[in-house]
Amino acid sequence: MITGTVPAEELVITPIVPTTKFVDLAGSSVGAGEWLTVLQESESGQLEQFHVRSPNTDFRISITVDGVSVFEKTYSEIRQISQSSPEISAFAELDENGNPTGYYVASLRNIPYQSSILVRVQNTGLAPVTFSQLFAKYTIKE
Repeated sequence: MITGTVPAEELVITPIVPTTKFVDLAGSSVGAGEWLTVLQESESGQLEQFHVRSPNTDFRISITVDGVSVFEKTYSEIRQISQSSPEISAFAELDENGNPTGYYVASLRNIPYQSSILVRVQNTGLAPVTFSQLFAKYTIKE
């Protein structure tokens, strides 16, 4: 009779380590009615934050996730829903004394995607606009 143990195969699990990336397009000018692509990614990940700071409220944000339009709203529409969502904010910027700075901010956070994301901003006004802040922070699951 033969006795003993057979060595089991080792299962090696490689953890998925997300990589954080940034797109910063501050100072970008967009013509009247034109769109600017801020982020276009074709891997699995999450949009951690998308942030726009504009000298007026004449802009629209469009987000397409996995080929489906999930968000397309103007600043005014974002402002209306921002009071009800911790993931969305829109406001007139104030200085340290509580006075308006003349800038308007919109920010969206925590949007996961499986295969792709497209984030764009449109100038809905009649004159060119220069965004003083325009950035996306996102993670890629590798």
